[in-house]
Amino acid sequence: MEELFPSLPEECWELIFNFLLHRRHTHHLESLSLVCKQFFSITNKLRTTLRISDLTIPAIPRIYSRFPNLKRIDLSHFNGVLDGILVGIAQSGLDIESLDISNQKTIPVDDLMVFGSAMQNLRVLVCSKIKLLPDEHLVVIGKAFPNLEELDISYPTNVLGYHNFVEIEGEVTDSGFLALIQRLPRLCKVNLSGITFVTDKSLLALATGCMMLREIVICDCDFITRSGIAKALSQNPNLRSISANWVGMPSIRSDLIQWFDSLQNLTSLVLYDSNISDEVLNSVANSCLSLKKFVLSRCSNFSLSGILLLLYKNLPIEWFGLEAAEFLTDESVKELSEFLPMVKFINLSNCSNLTCSSLFILARNCPALTNINMKNVNLKNEHYTTDFVNSQLMSLDLSENKNLCNEGLGKIASSFPNLELLKLNHCGGITDEGIGEVLSVCTKIRHLELNFCTGIKNIVMKFQLSAMEVLRLQRLLIEDSTLAMVGRRCPSLIHLDLLGCTKVTTEGVMEVVRNCRGLREINIWDCCEIGVGIVPLMVFSRPSLREIVQTNSLLSANLKNFFLSHGCVVYDDGSFWDLKGFS
Repeated sequence: MEELFPSLPEECWELIFNFLLHRRHTHHLESLSLVCKQFFSITNKLRTTLRISDLTIPAIPRIYSRFPNLKRIDLSHFNGVLDGILVGIAQSGLDIESLDISNQKTIPVDDLMVFGSAMQNLRVLVCSKIKLLPDEHLVVIGKAFPNLEELDISYPTNVLGYHNFVEIEGEVTDSGFLALIQRLPRLCKVNLSGITFVTDKSLLALATGCMMLREIVICDCDFITRSGIAKALSQNPNLRSISANWVGMPSIRSDLIQWFDSLQNLTSLVLYDSNISDEVLNSVANSCLSLKKFVLSRCSNFSLSGILLLLYKNLPIEWFGLEAAEFLTDESVKELSEFLPMVKFINLSNCSNLTCSSLFILARNCPALTNINMKNVNLKNEHYTTDFVNSQLMSLDLSENKNLCNEGLGKIASSFPNLELLKLNHCGGITDEGIGEVLSVCTKIRHLELNFCTGIKNIVMKFQLSAMEVLRLQRLLIEDSTLAMVGRRCPSLIHLDLLGCTKVTTEGVMEVVRNCRGLREINIWDCCEIGVGIVPLMVFSRPSLREIVQTNSLLSANLKNFFLSHGCVVYDDGSFWDLKGFS
């Protein structure tokens, strides 16, 4: 290869590789790196993100030296102890800008200080779902990363724990948060969701002390009130994005008018489980905001009139959601669509009065639309014709539409032939014939979910599905013939979820493993016809495998370590497991 293109600069190859990897996963760099030494060197430079898991630990020092341009480290899937790992990163010579240590038992504060002293350019820190996060640890975060711009400390478990044999409480309070933000004047984005004992006092201090603040998420904060939100956010005119829930705004008040009038830079407003009146929506509309994202999820007390006025004043909206709006009908969706010329993403899930007509109205009237979520609406067999094709739509989630049948699904597929992601989970009315027609029309599909579709017994693929990477088939009554078809028609498959497929056997699974050369993750939990002996067969016949959720049996620690040494993590219990990275 190097001899064929001796004069092509590396910069050109980098542009080519980045183009090839557009909207694809970075693991495709592995295949490119095997072509020649030049490609190996170029792909090493292109990788900027590293997810560290149990599998990665033995090769950590070599990884740091191989990928010199790493900027983001993700430890959220690491199940071990963080002690030593952060120090190793600090000593690696890398210039890390983003660190995710979510889902850990606690934060190793001493190691974090060492990491912070070496990583002066760290801008993003994610510490979500930490089991033990006391105020003292927030102070350490502030000391270690004075240049931090984005911080996520959402949903700590809040349990009692021990540190150096001393009992400490894992609650975040105003005291700890105030000490934190005093040290972080450059904060632009903060997620405080799920922190029970933070009050309006902290929110006000955040708004006044961090004038660069652009985005704030405050869901499930029991002691933050509507008045507190209005008072705090009126002090920071630079705010662009707000996400909150349980906000009661049944009527407009002077503090709310002042709030909306002061937020002239606001581009995103997301409210969940809140009481929002038309009067409030009118105030938002009359504030002349340039909203690009507007979501009311499971909110009450507003009507179509309030939404229409807001949309009329905010035509640039690109992301729009009205989940569980019971007043919505097909006719009202037609009215909404006239004010959504630039919308790209729409979520109308759990709007029980909507039918297939709404889906086609949106696809016809919203020319920029690429993603529709209409879970659990009222899609069913109706007498309608579709005389148009929307080649723009890429993603469609129609899960939990129990009355959706083959005929309706066929019309949907023919209208959206370029779909890349399709979710049909819990659609019991779909059978083999219906999904076969979809796969005959939507040949570019990359991600397909058919979990709990009880009417599907065999999936027929008439054509090669070379783009298919993710296939989720939980609790289907499929047999080995379907897996053999998957192995022949889906050569690029990366992720296969067969949880609870009780009729598939070792022979069928091995057909996929042998034929899908890039397979990385497979879930065979609760597949009772598959024995534990399949695990070594899969590991040794498909070197690309990285994660296996095995059948209902236990492996010894020695065996797990043995498979780990061959590059694959094997999990015993899949009853709660959802393989990460492809959702």
